[in-house]
Amino acid sequence: MSSPAFGTDHVQAMRPKISLLRELGAVDMLERRRENRRLAERYPYRRLSLGPGTALPDEYPPGLRARYETCDHPTFGDLSFHPSNDFRVREPIDTFGEIAGAGDFIEIGQVGEEFILLDLDTGAVSIYDYLYFRHNMDSGFVVSCETVPEFVDTVALGPRYPDIHGPRKTWRTRWWRTDPWYVYLREVGMVPPPRLRR
Repeated sequence: MSSPAFGTDHVQAMRPKISLLRELGAVDMLERRRENRRLAERYPYRRLSLGPGTALPDEYPPGLRARYETCDHPTFGDLSFHPSNDFRVREPIDTFGEIAGAGDFIEIGQVGEEFILLDLDTGAVSIYDYLYFRHNMDSGFVVSCETVPEFVDTVALGPRYPDIHGPRKTWRTRWWRTDPWYVYLREVGMVPPPRLRR
């Protein structure tokens, strides 16, 4: 569910969020923060990039086309989407060497060593980790959403970002609390502030 300030329709929520990032000059702002040597060492790559929109062929699901019309091959923190000419077929394989899921999958981006996979049959998008057993997970599908706009709205630009590298409870440290991208999402109100414990 997306933040009420940005609506609940994921296409309609995604577009104003990306527009807001452009209006705020977020790309340059996050680059300036990387001038801090410690941050630059920990996060050597851009935390945000927003290319101009581009049209994809009709053969792709509408959600993917809507995302690329808004911006081409963006980076949101650790999430990096490929240019459309770099999409490639990639099958999610489980630890037994069997294909996981019944879809027709293509890789549309990466999250470090994990892959962002799109099911061409349904339009669903997932982060798939081939080494999912290291998080004591039963499946490599780390995060899944029904559409690409839902993924961008709730994960890349929303409160589910800390789940991109496996379940939060499997991490000893809360790495997302110091991730400049997640910190920025909180600053601009795309992620609610943490609830105080009583």
